[in-house]
Amino acid sequence: MLNDNFPWFYHQYVAEEGEDTADEFYFTHTFFDGKRREINSPFYEDIMVPFLFVFMGKEYDLIRAKSNMFTRRDKQIKYGLHKDYAYDKHTTLVFSNNTNNGGTEFEDGTFIPSIENQLLVFDGNIKHRSVGQTDTNHRINLNINLMHDPKRFINE
Repeated sequence: MLNDNFPWFYHQYVAEEGEDTADEFYFTHTFFDGKRREINSPFYEDIMVPFLFVFMGKEYDLIRAKSNMFTRRDKQIKYGLHKDYAYDKHTTLVFSNNTNNGGTEFEDGTFIPSIENQLLVFDGNIKHRSVGQTDTNHRINLNINLMHDPKRFINE
């Protein structure tokens, strides 16, 4: 994901549209679009399929798979607390591509640092937020959301 041919897309907010600080930006690459329910990247087969193979089974369905890239800042920025989706039963996975002093913070204040090849798995209904890094040029993670009950998608 760090070669010259991998496309990153700029977003002017991280957690909630309308955030009004100049520090609220990052880059993403969406592999699987949950709104359209379709593959959104030519890199899906090479990057996501091997990774998801371990997690995909009859009890799960993919909601969304994307990669996030945060750039180095002068101070650690705590982005907005949020839930990725409002589904009753879903799981969020955050896979850290590199070690840095950023991470994921939960509503109760628990902080999980970004450590290379670490997989964080939690209930998607727990509010969380990204915390930016100051010690590396980039913080890259995979953000994956899985549904426990695939039948929920039928009427949505």
